[in-house]
Amino acid sequence: MQTASGSEVLGALASGSLVAGRRNALAYHPVELLHAWEMRTNRPRRREPDAELLGRWSPALDGGRGLAALGHEPELLIVLMTFGRPELAARLLERAREALDVAGLRERASLLVLHDACGGDYAGTRQAARDVCVSHLWLDARARFGKPGFWQMHQTALLAARVCRPRFALYLQDDVEFAPDLIVRARALWSATRADPLRRVLYLFSSSDDEAGGRWVPFERRTLGRVRQTNWFDLQAFFVDRAFFELLDHRMVPIHPNRWRRRPEQSSGVGRQLTRRLFGRAHVYQAWPPLVMHGVAASTMNPEARRERPLDNRADYYMAAAGRSAA
Repeated sequence: MQTASGSEVLGALASGSLVAGRRNALAYHPVELLHAWEMRTNRPRRREPDAELLGRWSPALDGGRGLAALGHEPELLIVLMTFGRPELAARLLERAREALDVAGLRERASLLVLHDACGGDYAGTRQAARDVCVSHLWLDARARFGKPGFWQMHQTALLAARVCRPRFALYLQDDVEFAPDLIVRARALWSATRADPLRRVLYLFSSSDDEAGGRWVPFERRTLGRVRQTNWFDLQAFFVDRAFFELLDHRMVPIHPNRWRRRPEQSSGVGRQLTRRLFGRAHVYQAWPPLVMHGVAASTMNPEARRERPLDNRADYYMAAAGRSAA
């Protein structure tokens, strides 16, 4: 992965290429323009030392060496991000353990739990995490990251992947539900798309009202059996391979707080960033029908956006489950 030089960035700024199509470029801080360039070119620049970010978690990670608790090159790394939902997170972890059992992967999997600071009682959830697989690491944020810092939680996961180098990774938010055969079915869909050398992501959420013309990027969806090539994905649940992390250089582009100063109701920007950085460089597929269910719990991060669009696929999920039972 190449790193942008100062002269390249200044040249792009001077040419105006970073603000093409924007009617009000002055509304954007120059640092935002730099971030836009990094995202468009997928060339994130190194900033704060990794130890500084890792120091925002407890227990102390000793400059990243603590991430070695995840083991070396597990077959599957499960990343769970949770905030304010201890009961749902505990239930998800129990299901994750069942899914690993069904897939025969409990001895070859690692679990990373990133718990954003909140007042919830996570004692039972911690115990559930210990029972999921042999290698696990639970991190508590020392102070809340929230929506403006959500990209830093994803940066932490990328650093963990750089250390443990999993063959595959399964990302889960704490408000999704799934059947015990989730991992088996996800791997089957992954195998079904193996002819595509650019496949890097399998998005496990889907709904009947997903944008057929793309989200964040212009791409007309293609249905291919039990998957749809969308080339965009969001964050509820997704499955990736090691090359996904390498393509991103294990690094997020920071998301400037002006994003929410202009429009407080906007989302975290993480799904948008990852989608745009992969666009034209990798392919994204979506499970259809969905492999996970979302919509039971109220949003803690984007309540305004969820009132406009709930991202509730329960009807699609139950219909698919009923069809499998009938078959």
